[in-house]
Amino acid sequence: MAILLFNHAPIRTALPGDEDTVLDLLAGASSWLRGRGIEQWPERFPLESVREQIAAGEALLVGKPAVATVVVTASEPDLWGDNAVPAYYISQLAVAREAGGRGLGYRILDWVQAAASAKGWRYVRLAAAKDNPGLRRYYEKAGFLHVGDPDNTHFPTSLYERYR
Repeated sequence: MAILLFNHAPIRTALPGDEDTVLDLLAGASSWLRGRGIEQWPERFPLESVREQIAAGEALLVGKPAVATVVVTASEPDLWGDNAVPAYYISQLAVAREAGGRGLGYRILDWVQAAASAKGWRYVRLAAAKDNPGLRRYYEKAGFLHVGDPDNTHFPTSLYERYR
């Protein structure tokens, strides 16, 4: 299921060899966040974690050249438990600054929701930094509902879900 998200380019699964592209998009977003006084991401994500996400088919890229990335998984047991209802779980959503302000992040979230719906799944879920009110407002504006703040996380976390 491909829909056009940016400059007539569909979202696609990242492939081996795309590691630097994913890492550069994440580093750009991290730098932008740090410039705003928000230190929720590392300056550079570990290469091995991105390799694993690519190998699992979970890392996605948008645009040609890529201007956004997101990780979409079918489980997140550390935050949602092993017996959670079927859902897609979103993490590491990053849009390059040159593509910012055009609603691309919202279109990516909608694409994930459509992909979940196509599988018969009602939910899309994510975790946001509890102490980042701007990010939380962003997801709430996108239709995500705050469902809890788990105590057993490494960083202060708020859980959100959106359902069709």
